[in-house]
Amino acid sequence: MLRILRGVGWALLGLLLLVVLLWTLSRFWPLPAAQREQVRLLEDVRPLPGKNGFALLWTLPFDGLDPAQRAAALAQDVRRLQTGATPGNEDSALAATHPVVKVDRQGYCRPTGERCLAKVRADVQRFSASHAGHEGLHERLDALADADRFDTLFQPDGVTWLFPMPRYQTLMDGSGVHALAFVQGDVPAALAGSCRSVQLGRRLMRGGNTLVDSMIGAAVVRTNVHLLAEMLSELPPDQVLPAACESALQPMEIAGQRLCRAMQGEFAMSRAAIDSSLQQTGAVLMLGREHTLGRMASNLGWACDPANDRLLAADQPLVVGRVGGWEFGCLSNMVGCTLSDIAAPAYQDYAARSQDVAALLRLLGAQRWLRLQADAPQQALQRLPAQWRSSTRTPVLSADGTHLQVPRRARDIDAKGESVLSVPL
Repeated sequence: MLRILRGVGWALLGLLLLVVLLWTLSRFWPLPAAQREQVRLLEDVRPLPGKNGFALLWTLPFDGLDPAQRAAALAQDVRRLQTGATPGNEDSALAATHPVVKVDRQGYCRPTGERCLAKVRADVQRFSASHAGHEGLHERLDALADADRFDTLFQPDGVTWLFPMPRYQTLMDGSGVHALAFVQGDVPAALAGSCRSVQLGRRLMRGGNTLVDSMIGAAVVRTNVHLLAEMLSELPPDQVLPAACESALQPMEIAGQRLCRAMQGEFAMSRAAIDSSLQQTGAVLMLGREHTLGRMASNLGWACDPANDRLLAADQPLVVGRVGGWEFGCLSNMVGCTLSDIAAPAYQDYAARSQDVAALLRLLGAQRWLRLQADAPQQALQRLPAQWRSSTRTPVLSADGTHLQVPRRARDIDAKGESVLSVPL
C-alpha cells in the first residue's frame, strides 16, 4: 500500500513538473515576427502638428468660458481623475458650477440619409425651440472646425480602462441649425455652416486619438454631407457654394481615412487594462502581458500597415488582420487569448465605415458635377471626372433615376439594412 502511495505521489509530482515546464515554455514562447512588428507600429505614436482642440471639445457644452478657462478646467479634471475620483463619461467638474447646454435629440439631423429638411418643415416651431439659447454652442462648433487635432490629456483609468469621453452628442447640434436656416431662407448660412461641420468631422476623423473620435467624426461628416446633398437638390444647379465649402468638400485623402491613430488609442487602452489586471492576485498565472499585447496587435495593427495605404488609394476593401485562434502561448495566457478572440470580429466594419465616408464625399461631388451637365444623367455619368469616382465604386443612377448611388461597405446599425450610399438629384 505504501509503495502504491509513493508511486501515486511521484506521478503527481511528475505531472506537476510537466505542467510547470509547459507553462514556463508557453509564457516565454517568442512572439511571431508579424505580431512584434504590429506592436511596434501601434506603439509608434507620433504627435500631429497644429492646434489641439481637445480642451474646447471637452468643455463644449459649457457657456461663458474663454480659451484659458477651458484649458484650466480640463487640467483640473485631469488632476481630479488622477487622484482617484471615479471616472465616467461626460465627467467634468464644470457641471457643478456652469449650466450645461442641453441638446435635443429631435433637434438635429441623422447620419442615415433621412430627409432632414422635411423633418424641419413638418414642425418649424419645435425645431426652432430646440435650438433656443444655443448661439454660443454653435459659435464654439464653428471654432472647433479649425482645430488640427484632438489629443486627450486623460490616461486610461484603472477601473474601466477607458479614457473619459466628451459629450459627443453636442457635435450633432449644428446640423439641426443648418437645416433650420435653410428652411427659413438663409441659404448662404445653411450651406456654409454645413460645410464647416463637414470640416469638423473630417478633422476629428483624422486628428482624434481614439476609435470613438474617428467614428463620431465620420457620423458628423455623413450627417452634413447628406444634408448638403438634400439642400443642393432643391437649389439651382449653378448655385455658388460659400468659400467654406472649397476645402471641406474635396475628396478625402488617405490620411483622412486611416484609422492608425484611432487604433493606437485602442491599443493604449488594452495595455492599460492588461497592466491593471496584472495587479490582481493570481492573474499572472492566466494572463501574459506580452502575448496578450501581441494578439491585440494582430487585431489592430492593420490600421498602421503602410501596405493598406495602397488599398485606401484605390478604394479597395482593407485587409483587416485578426488573431488566429489558439496558439502555444495561450497555455499560460487563457484570459488574454479569450479577450483577444472576443474583440477580433468588430474591426472590419470600422474600416469600411471610414471608406464609406470618403465614398459619400465623392458622391456629393458627383451630384454637383452631374447637375451642371446639359445632357441626360445616364450619358453624362460616362465622363464623370476621376476625382468623383474610384476604381471599385463608380456612381450609378437609382432605378427610378432620382438618386445617385454607390455600394455601401459598412454594416451600420443606423443604415437600416440599406446596401447603398445615396444622394438625391
